[in-house]
Amino acid sequence: MNGETRMESWTRRHRGWLWGSVGALVVLVAVGASVRAPVKDWWLAREACGGELSGDDLKTVRTGVRLGSETESFDEERGAYHCVLKSDRDKVVVAVDTYPAGADRNEELSFVARSYAPHAVLPGGLPGFEDEYSRVLLMPECPRGKGSSGKPRRLLVGTWAYFAESREEKAAMLRLAVRMTNVVTGKLGCGGAPLPAPKDGAVPDTGASVPRAEAKGTACAALATTRVPAEGRDGTVRIAVADGGVLGRCTLRAPGTDGDGAKPGRPLVELTGWRGDWGTVPREADADDDSSPSGGDAARRPVLTDSLAWATATCGGEDVGFTARWGEDYFHRKSGEPSGPPTDAERKERRALLGEYVTAFAKDQVRRDGCTALRLPAHP
Repeated sequence: MNGETRMESWTRRHRGWLWGSVGALVVLVAVGASVRAPVKDWWLAREACGGELSGDDLKTVRTGVRLGSETESFDEERGAYHCVLKSDRDKVVVAVDTYPAGADRNEELSFVARSYAPHAVLPGGLPGFEDEYSRVLLMPECPRGKGSSGKPRRLLVGTWAYFAESREEKAAMLRLAVRMTNVVTGKLGCGGAPLPAPKDGAVPDTGASVPRAEAKGTACAALATTRVPAEGRDGTVRIAVADGGVLGRCTLRAPGTDGDGAKPGRPLVELTGWRGDWGTVPREADADDDSSPSGGDAARRPVLTDSLAWATATCGGEDVGFTARWGEDYFHRKSGEPSGPPTDAERKERRALLGEYVTAFAKDQVRRDGCTALRLPAHP
């Protein structure tokens, strides 16, 4: 019997054992993988962001997804901190970033001003807001450092929880944002009092919409007492103003598009109040003239263009900015009119309207908050 024949004979006699061994190996590999995955998941949840993420809140915002990776970095000299926890499909679960004073922060704040205006204000006087992409932005004071103006500097801290959608998840996201902001201020030696933890169940507030006529007497009264585009005369005003006047947003919308007003119409005019460092950052990098605020003293000068109006004041020793601008989706030309750039007369009319809006808004806010040094743009 040659070697090949003997091997075939041995294989036939031990075929059952061989298949059993292969099966056992497959089971062992599967068991090993099933054990490693939960262990890795537990480890990542425990270690992410320096181990500072609250386990219960993290469990809530991750909505059952499997974790895949985490990274963390801290540049003490620059005051920059970054951490991100991702799922096994490379989706962000939680991300935290700081933007130190200087070019990086100014650039981020310019994006905030142009693209990430407040979607929801925060409860309890927390110095920040939630943008429409569910990122919570906070600016706690950092009193051990002073800016060039001699006023206490602030940090800009952004926290993002990709999977947070329900009210419970939003509440957990807000708690994580406040917790991680306090962690970062500790790392940077700010020395200020930590931000207060949100009350149980508190979430960012997107505000309430009322018929335009009912906005009189509210913080958004300017949109009810000034002349507005014809499309918005019978529209609604969304009022989202934070407790303590840290910031606020008033949005005039056209009437609802579904007949019963349940679905809001398109935004026509936006009024926003910014306090603290938000009140002195660039408002519009692509303004159509050279008078756009650009930081420093320039940011405290009034501005009026056909796309932006900007007024300033001082409230409680802090700079405050007031803006009026057209809604993101508002097209100035009516249906059926020829396309093309606006005429000089149209541009003048737009400037006049924005000037009226920001003047009425700023005067009302200054009266409410006892502010001083109001500076309004000159009307055309």
